Amino acid sequence: MTDDHKARRKAAKLKRRGAVVENVNPIEVFERDGWRCQLCGVRTPRKLRGTYSDRAPELDHILPISKGGEHSYVNTQCACRKCNGLKGDVPLGQMRLVG
Repeated sequence: MTDDHKARRKAAKLKRRGAVVENVNPIEVFERDGWRCQLCGVRTPRKLRGTYSDRAPELDHILPISKGGEHSYVNTQCACRKCNGLKGDVPLGQMRLVG
């Protein structure tokens, strides 16, 4: 099963639960956040994307989906792999203001 297929299945499941689901492009979130972890401030270079490096950029949900958060640009941020793993499903960070 491809990552794209898994993402579509997960999105469909969230929609059935009534959650807001946007088509979020992680690269756009990383660029918006200046390729920096929004939790600790460390640089998360693009070349580390998809690696096991502690500094690899990952898409983090500020309010975790498991706690009722939405999959949207407002509820996502760049996090380094280390912080994202330590954070788990705890709400940390600040929701974005868009308008």
